[in-house]
Amino acid sequence: MNKFKMNAPIICLVFLILTLTNAFSFASNKTLYASVPAFPPFNGFIENKLCTGINKLAIQAVTKDLPVRLDFSSYPYARILHSLQAGELDLALILKNNQLNNDIIYIGPLSFIEIVLITPSHINLQRYEDLHQLKKIAVIRNAQFDLKFDHDSQLNKVSVDSYEQAIKLFEAQRVDGVIGSKIGLEYALHRQNMKKEFIDNAFPVGKHELGIHLAKKSPFVALVPLLTNAVKRLYQENFLYQLYQYQINHCLPQQVLSQLPTLNKMPS
Repeated sequence: MNKFKMNAPIICLVFLILTLTNAFSFASNKTLYASVPAFPPFNGFIENKLCTGINKLAIQAVTKDLPVRLDFSSYPYARILHSLQAGELDLALILKNNQLNNDIIYIGPLSFIEIVLITPSHINLQRYEDLHQLKKIAVIRNAQFDLKFDHDSQLNKVSVDSYEQAIKLFEAQRVDGVIGSKIGLEYALHRQNMKKEFIDNAFPVGKHELGIHLAKKSPFVALVPLLTNAVKRLYQENFLYQLYQYQINHCLPQQVLSQLPTLNKMPS
């Protein structure tokens, strides 16, 4: 018994080395299939097709030191969830979603995302209960933004597939509220040439974790320790918003930049 105790640390070390070696060997011969939401600025920027979407940039940063090839697919949010559950995807970077607890390994947070709700200028929301005066609220299909909001059955929620679709409904006055990430709504408003004041005056719902969702059926589960270390190293509360600001500054055409407010550059 004493002999086993003395050798246990060595056995554990050898096991860890073999596990990581096998993981690197396996991953080097395989492609990691990742997905991001199918709408800008997460999968790309409409103004510049060569401008990488911010969720793609974040995944690239997390996997930078891993011997894997990335193959990205831009799926609607509901399909991302289904594909992770079925093992058709290895990994996705989305808001933490508890619907997937039985099917994924969550690694995060990598960043936090501000969740806001925009309304017409004549509506002034002071507290959560005021949301019940809204007739219709556009919500990304199957997204989880806030525990209280997500389970509030008294609100009339209209499912949409993208922020662009939600803002178009908002502009046409078919909904009088849109909930979502500040980044997604800010960019969608910009695309429709609508006032940034909608964001400035938005009702703050809260903050939501953004993290890696790794399918339990993925062959890359062995890389969880390495992915975990990378996420911990990169974590910043506003990491994704920094990527958004960086891309806005460096990727959009100059004529577009001249119409936008000055944004700070991403720290090196």
